[in-house]
Amino acid sequence: MSTVVKYHALGNDYLIADPAQAAPAPGADATRLLCDRHTGIGADGVLYGPLPAQADGDDVFDVRVFNSDGSECARSANGLRVFARYLREYGHTERDEITLRTSGGSVHVRLGGRPDGVGTIDLGTCTHHDPGQPGGAELIDVPVDLAPGVRLNITAVYNGVPHVVVPVDDADVSLAARLGPALVGHSHFPARPNIEFLTVEDRRTIRIEIWERAAGYTLASGSGACAAACAARRLGLIDDRVTVVMPGGSVKVQITGDERVLLTGPCSRVGTTTLADEFLSLLSTERQP
Repeated sequence: MSTVVKYHALGNDYLIADPAQAAPAPGADATRLLCDRHTGIGADGVLYGPLPAQADGDDVFDVRVFNSDGSECARSANGLRVFARYLREYGHTERDEITLRTSGGSVHVRLGGRPDGVGTIDLGTCTHHDPGQPGGAELIDVPVDLAPGVRLNITAVYNGVPHVVVPVDDADVSLAARLGPALVGHSHFPARPNIEFLTVEDRRTIRIEIWERAAGYTLASGSGACAAACAARRLGLIDDRVTVVMPGGSVKVQITGDERVLLTGPCSRVGTTTLADEFLSLLSTERQP
């Protein structure tokens, strides 16, 4: 028998495949099968872990993060908040503060004890370098020609995931659906960043619409919320504490004096699913990582 657990953070949903529950290691095709919303369970991504313990203490957990298209990503702020709550609720830890390690490095999570699952994740510092050229020139309020007669000013943000933030007068779903795919696939951005369309309501409130490279239109994104806040702060549009409003709900982002980015928001468990034998047989035929 193999089970997976589903959580969501403001509609940004993840499946947790725990090796201790005989969950399959999600190769690219298997991940796509699991995340498909018609023939699978449905999710924006899969978290595989905790991986076998390392000799680094009982407050450090290793996890792999997969997008719904089967690609492995370095980090997902909402995904890691979800994973931290899973670790607490399923008996992997009783600690309030833990460290999660992914291929993108380590992040610190403070869980707290609130029943709504509110926790805080420290994403470290961000940069504004061209997402296609790490360490290259900064891209801050740079004009980009998207199509004849369509020019947008963009600010790049890298916080473990490449982002491009686009300030607009009124971000909405139609704008994200119309311009998001073209920006993700723009020749200027070979790293295929996630896109956040940003509207500043006041110095303590911003609103974003999100188009992700692997999932398309998305109700919420933790790293996207942080990227939008970092860009707005660098452009002088907000204070160091801001509420980020997304279609799925809102989170709090703080940019500290030493430029670290802290994200605080809720997450919830949806339920536990037992994978059918015939579905497992499909997964078992996929090439494992």
